Amino acid sequence: MKKVKRSICSLMMCIVLMCNVTYAMPNVSWEQLPGKHNRSILLPDEENTSTDINSSIMRGKILSSGMIEISNQQDGTLHIAVDTYAHTIVDKIYQTVFLDVWDATKEDWVNINHWDFERSIDEVENLSSYHVGFTVMGCEVNRYYRARAMHLVQIGDDMEGKATETNGVLLTDHEV
Repeated sequence: MKKVKRSICSLMMCIVLMCNVTYAMPNVSWEQLPGKHNRSILLPDEENTSTDINSSIMRGKILSSGMIEISNQQDGTLHIAVDTYAHTIVDKIYQTVFLDVWDATKEDWVNINHWDFERSIDEVENLSSYHVGFTVMGCEVNRYYRARAMHLVQIGDDMEGKATETNGVLLTDHEV
């Protein structure tokens, strides 16, 4: 009887010690991804568009490049475009876009909004790229805005990511 109890206890202990916790999508922050961070500048008033492309020499096995672009539409709106490209067909592509405004008193960027986008191979056959473009309304004119993006691709349990960041463009409601 003692041997049976000992065996059961040993078995229970092994089961508890061998448990693994898995997550569907890791908690990845923008700063953890390869790319330039907080190096954006304020562009001259006449420059309406800023683009950042991260297609570094240190390319991954899955992710090829990521691109973010912000444009002053000169009507009080901003247009943001984000693209993610993979070397191969992937299971999922995740994109998170952040919109920041320049705070002159703090002399720093302040995040004011973010959007999450996801595309899976169930939606699109041969998924190897993902483009999203959208217009942002309701922002205060005569202020500088920049866009940042996290680009993540996933095949099975493997995931790779990159970060992109534009320079600041001045939002106007008229031609400059």
